[in-house]
Amino acid sequence: MTIFSAALVLAAATSPPAPITVDSSAIQERLAFVRDFRMDITEGQTQAAYVQTHHELLDLYWRHLANDAAPEMQRVTLLPRGSRFSACGRARARNAYCPESAEIILEPQSIGKRQTLSRNVRQRLIALTILAHEWGHHVNHSSSRGAFSNREEDAADWRAGRYLAWLMDNGALSVKDFTDAANLFFSIGDFHLQSPHNNPKARYTAFIAGVEAEGVSSERQKGWVMDTAETFSKVLPLNPESPSKRIQARVYRFEIERGGQIAGNILTGLFGAASCALGSADRCVNSLQQVGKAKPDGWYRLRKLSLDCVNRSFDIEGDGIRRQPLRNDRKGQAQRIANRTCPALVADFKAVPVPTPR
Repeated sequence: MTIFSAALVLAAATSPPAPITVDSSAIQERLAFVRDFRMDITEGQTQAAYVQTHHELLDLYWRHLANDAAPEMQRVTLLPRGSRFSACGRARARNAYCPESAEIILEPQSIGKRQTLSRNVRQRLIALTILAHEWGHHVNHSSSRGAFSNREEDAADWRAGRYLAWLMDNGALSVKDFTDAANLFFSIGDFHLQSPHNNPKARYTAFIAGVEAEGVSSERQKGWVMDTAETFSKVLPLNPESPSKRIQARVYRFEIERGGQIAGNILTGLFGAASCALGSADRCVNSLQQVGKAKPDGWYRLRKLSLDCVNRSFDIEGDGIRRQPLRNDRKGQAQRIANRTCPALVADFKAVPVPTPR
């Protein structure tokens, strides 16, 4: 070996490792696994493998890829269900993070026992959402709480939103799975003062703020566009020859329905009053503690939107509202779809003002 070749070998051995980027094989191989995941035990595609791969991706994302990446962040240990933390009082926990030992215990099955979830929310998505939230606690502890400096749980939800947006932006999470994840965040919010988590609307707001902070392009969404933080659209093929100059689209819109919450709180209030009048003191106290805990329903709904470029109006099927002017869409989705697509159908189409986010 010559002095020159020996120097090259020494330089290669002592040179720093190549930086981790989104194009690194360590990232792309894991993204491909979760993107194409189908439960198949014979091929090693199990629920545990899916969760472990996301655990590794979360480490790579927060250590190397996030805008506020922390390369020196402590490693996290993902413990199997039924485990005890090695610190934090050695408690047996479900879906929790221990900052003293940097450990996460994941047991998503317990969520279904305590919360009412849509039957269409798959177990793997529940596990992903909880894992991203618990990892958010670890990053908060190791770095900062970012935009939610005074609210630990909201900060963890914010970081979970960032990670899921990154997955979506890299084609590893479909719009359908993303909307299910957002629905999950809303449905498991604890809407009472005794809980360390915030109310469902606040949890959803923090989650979506994380999505906006990360940003999602439409390149890998199979025709779907994220119009606003609360809306997605997929415009059906246009017909320039159609005299109606109408656009048809499938849309996701996040909607809040408080009717069930109001009715639930009225019923628990009446039951509490009856318990105090007729029952024991303990029963009275227990009943009154349930008052005010009914939660509003909130979810992304998949609907059909019809938009008329000439008459500058739109209608959303099934929302109970008649066709209305484009300017009336408070969410700003109809205006954005019109501004994006109507110029191809109407030569002199004038852009519709978009409402300012509230």
